[in-house]
Amino acid sequence: MSRLPVAAARGRRFRFFPASPVLWLLIGLLLLLLPPAAGAEPLLAAGEDLSGSVFLPFRQEAPEEGGYTWTWRLPHMAEEDPRAHLVNAYFDYYLEDSLANAVPLMAESLAESGLSAEAAVDYTMTCNTGRLISFLMSATETIEGESQTIYEGLTFSLEEGMPGSSLSLPQILGFLDPGAAPDTWLEDRQTEKANRLVRSLVADRLKKLPEGSLLPEYSEEMLSWCFFPDQDFYLDENGSPVFYLQPGAVAPASGGRLDFPISLEELLDEW
Repeated sequence: MSRLPVAAARGRRFRFFPASPVLWLLIGLLLLLLPPAAGAEPLLAAGEDLSGSVFLPFRQEAPEEGGYTWTWRLPHMAEEDPRAHLVNAYFDYYLEDSLANAVPLMAESLAESGLSAEAAVDYTMTCNTGRLISFLMSATETIEGESQTIYEGLTFSLEEGMPGSSLSLPQILGFLDPGAAPDTWLEDRQTEKANRLVRSLVADRLKKLPEGSLLPEYSEEMLSWCFFPDQDFYLDENGSPVFYLQPGAVAPASGGRLDFPISLEELLDEW
């Protein structure tokens, strides 16, 4: 499943006192972990999933010779809630773009090899606090009986942001304000800070795994090019980030996805 461009909503933030990235981090995390106040927004209800399947034969005149099957189940929130469009716009576009571009291109590339393949896109809703909603997407591709699954976490603000905009980690943690005016330099700087912090925490946890759990060629340098914390995360039911490594990234693929919940206390210790 290809990543889609992430568009962040912007606005103005006023500073009433000198603020460091650490302070914004802690404020952001505390706001996420606080229970909803009385009168807070209700949970966003799920509607009927977007689901279906298409088969593109390699040769229209001979479908029995093989082709590419793409199956999908995507979230669609109940449209009676005016906030639903904040989420639905993303998946509506993803489905339209996939059917018009990505799926036909994949079928075309497979036709040259003559290998039939199937791909199935699915999801799990991992968080729905009334302020934030998060999904863990999965895409499983099967060719010649061999399957591979990749994951992608998507998180949406139900309070601010543009329709179809998935939040980045620096925005969720408070490094960046989703309502601020565009500032590419600041975005790059704060994203790198968040990545360094989380990579350090995950690297420490990997060192504590039983011997033989990781690939023989694993190194912390490998982690830097296969793990992007600003993208590779979802939120748990309490709104706390859970970072993940794709199957086969640093450990045998047979072990599946590696998850690393990061608590507020751990982040405080690091800072």
